[in-house]
Amino acid sequence: MVEEFISSITNQLDRVQDALRIKAVNRPLTYALKELHLELKVFVDMDPQGQVLLRAAGPNEVGASTLAMDFTTITKPMIEENTISLAASRSTPLDNLGLKPEEQMKLERLGVTNLAQLERLKGSTGVSTVARMADMSIDRLRSALQTGQPRLGGVAPPRPVPAPRPPVAPPPVARPPVVARPPVATRPPVVRPAPVFVPPPRRPLRQLDAESFEADAPASVLEVDPRSRVLALSGSNLMHEAYPPEVRLNGEALEIEELDDDRLVVRLPQDFEPGALEVRLGDRDPQCYALVHPFSAEDAIADAMGHDPWAPDGGTR
Repeated sequence: MVEEFISSITNQLDRVQDALRIKAVNRPLTYALKELHLELKVFVDMDPQGQVLLRAAGPNEVGASTLAMDFTTITKPMIEENTISLAASRSTPLDNLGLKPEEQMKLERLGVTNLAQLERLKGSTGVSTVARMADMSIDRLRSALQTGQPRLGGVAPPRPVPAPRPPVAPPPVARPPVVARPPVATRPPVVRPAPVFVPPPRRPLRQLDAESFEADAPASVLEVDPRSRVLALSGSNLMHEAYPPEVRLNGEALEIEELDDDRLVVRLPQDFEPGALEVRLGDRDPQCYALVHPFSAEDAIADAMGHDPWAPDGGTR
């Protein structure tokens, strides 16, 4: 392909430039390559995906085309001015929007390679104009934009906390032999009544009420070990520019430690208390969880629904 050929040439030219930098340590004046001109005898073809393919002509093979290329230098400011930013390139690619290969080719001809560029073009010209210029159906384009909306899926388990190492037993110490002693009269054992079991008081779950739980209350409860320092949330299209994520625990904003297109990792406070975890994507309705410690998940639902498991009849308080 043309892309692979040009990349190979430029990579070798970069190594020449690196060698000149090392050579400049001892020689203040040297020579560099100003321009590179190539004339190739090749056969040009194009595959179904629209990629231009080059095949070098063999000996005495006629009918080849002459491909002339001129390489020149370019500086870092010129690269940054004429290329897209790295942040924009991290957006959801067209492959994940449910588009067919031929539909992706039509959008790439308009300079659209990811969701962020498609949203930017739609905001400037409108969906109908983009569909007309790309020769696509408006419904297909709207379906792709809808597929690119950010979605929060399940919650990934927190990073495992290393278990404490067992204590190392000290080496055995030699002891003197035990001398047998005469038996001593013992008193009869005293019989004591068995202790009465008193259930421990439940830990109150703050900032949760009955309105926080609906019919799918068990699915909204999230058990997190109190020793966990991070919480990972899975999803799709989470790097959408128009929907920046925001996570709060009991009304307090949590620091976002890692953000990727399918993963959101937040840092939990030290000795965090159970409560309401709210995840908001831009101006969309927040998705809420009941963040509890592992031993209090059932108590969280009982507190919210007014159910008392310690009542004699198992009824409500």
